[in-house]
Amino acid sequence: MKLAIIKYNAGNIHSVDCALRRLGIEAVITADKEVLLSADKVIFPGVGEAGTTMEHLRSSGLDKLIVSLR
Repeated sequence: MKLAIIKYNAGNIHSVDCALRRLGIEAVITADKEVLLSADKVIFPGVGEAGTTMEHLRSSGLDKLIVSLR
């Protein structure tokens, strides 16, 4: 299974990655839209200031991509 963690300059990305590795699960940290779309599962880590987070997601186009993931 291909697992991706959305890199968006906020959130607890590295904590999530470390927790997954302790469980023996490999994931890629990326903002690459093609990689995210081809992943079987995508993790969108939380924490951080919501306004700044949404600004970054909109400027990178990740906001629309996240909505399209199913």
